[in-house]
Amino acid sequence: MKRYLFILASVLLTACGGYIAPGMQTVDVVPLTFTDVAQEVGLDFQHGAFRWGVSGDPVAMMGGGLCWLDYDNDGWLDLYVVNSYATAEAGQLQNGDGLPTNAMFRNVGGTFEDVSQATGTDLAVRGNGCVAADFDQDGNTDIYVTTSRVNLLLMNKGDGTFAEVAAVAGVDAYGWQTAANVGDINADGLPDLFVAGYVNLNRPFETPDMGFPNTHEGLPDLLYLNQGVGADGIPMFIEVSADVGLEADALEYGLGAALTDIDADGDLDIFVANDTNPNRLYRNDAADNALGFTLTEIGADANIADTNSGMGVSAGDFDNNQQPDLFITNMGAQLHSLYQNTAADAFANAATTVGIPDLGVGWTGWGTTWADFDNDTDLDLIVINGGIPVTDIVSDKMLAQYYENQTAQGQVGQFVEASAAIGLEALGPVLGRGSAVADFDNDGDLDVAIASIAGPLTLLRNESAGNNWLQVAGDSNSAGAVVKATLADGTQLYREMYVGSSYLASEDPRCHLGLGTATNVAEIQITLPDGRSQTLTNVAANQVISISWNSAAASN
Repeated sequence: MKRYLFILASVLLTACGGYIAPGMQTVDVVPLTFTDVAQEVGLDFQHGAFRWGVSGDPVAMMGGGLCWLDYDNDGWLDLYVVNSYATAEAGQLQNGDGLPTNAMFRNVGGTFEDVSQATGTDLAVRGNGCVAADFDQDGNTDIYVTTSRVNLLLMNKGDGTFAEVAAVAGVDAYGWQTAANVGDINADGLPDLFVAGYVNLNRPFETPDMGFPNTHEGLPDLLYLNQGVGADGIPMFIEVSADVGLEADALEYGLGAALTDIDADGDLDIFVANDTNPNRLYRNDAADNALGFTLTEIGADANIADTNSGMGVSAGDFDNNQQPDLFITNMGAQLHSLYQNTAADAFANAATTVGIPDLGVGWTGWGTTWADFDNDTDLDLIVINGGIPVTDIVSDKMLAQYYENQTAQGQVGQFVEASAAIGLEALGPVLGRGSAVADFDNDGDLDVAIASIAGPLTLLRNESAGNNWLQVAGDSNSAGAVVKATLADGTQLYREMYVGSSYLASEDPRCHLGLGTATNVAEIQITLPDGRSQTLTNVAANQVISISWNSAAASN
């Protein structure tokens, strides 16, 4: 088998230490501090809603998302931010500086410059989410944007500009869509697109018996299968949700989603977090039909069909058992949902068994990510909070929360709440919504960008000291790839390459592995949903390795 190993960056880190976690004995972990550097590095952005006062506009209250992507292929992750506004203020905005627009910030060696106008991405929309992926397989990352009206597909032309082609590509869905995720659902080597439908604002119920969103009909979830590039160079899609069984019984209120191989059978399944409706888990099954597969809904059987206010979603193997677990943020008095993958198609509700009995109670969570922030081999958890409905843009702010995984310290699947210890209380509260994790400064640890309602961007730079790392950068075929790594001491790490996650966001396209004190990886195997696989051995730590699939032979 051919190996593809290109070193893009190599940054050595310093030694590690420890701190005392609340309510615990001495915990031997890496000192970790987050510092907000958004203004320092040039991320000058203001969410456009509620400039003159709060109104009861649900779209303005729910946005907005953000996407990390390397649109210019220079090895530094750029940031695209989705904007919005309240309809009650549209006239005043148009008579002033104009409607708020989305923004593209180009990363220049760790600082940012606003290139929104130059790239053609400064769209004035009531936006929700975004996902960054190479839909036409030309080596340049494109952007799909969900809005409250018509979704947009921004094709990267490779010259520093983008063109909007959603109608031509067949993905210009009308209505309030939210999460967007990318992966090769039908294993044909092309990136497909899942879009969660939320609320049909044009179809209110006459006598609703519950509050929003149950005051209106839902919108359908959509699954677009990529048919390849047409004669005009634009990727073409067909929408197949009804053909494969999405929302077969009723339209629900989808806000978050994840494409992940829940049952470890080599294909991507679909999890949807629904707001006040049961969460859904669609198992991808082979079928004797024109598409070759069907989606079997198993949420109740898998024990994940709670009816909380599901919003943000993150999948990841927090207990190092080689199976992806699910975390879903909820609202107010509800516990966040933490589902531990114990076997194929079976989950245990672990929200009260991971050492944090009040996980999320009293907080309204949105963006969330499993990530190894301290590079000690296990996945920690960050949750971004903010009040809903928005009644006051100051009093509705909430602190972000950080949960430190103790698996690497010998307490498998246990966490301590360490928000204050890493600087989140010092950051202060935000009216948070979307968040996205990425190594924006290429120093080997993971940082966090946070979007807030009616506020500026936050960029939390990780000031971690110590522990080694490895990142796997795939090419345009890598969405949904499974990465399995074995360290010299036998520790095994399981990661998936997600394209679309958290809340309305797209995170670092590179797969990040914290290695602890290990200086190399004995073996690392990367496998695509279509079965192609590559294996590398004796890979040195503290670098980015690039994997190309264009000439890699399939291996099973």
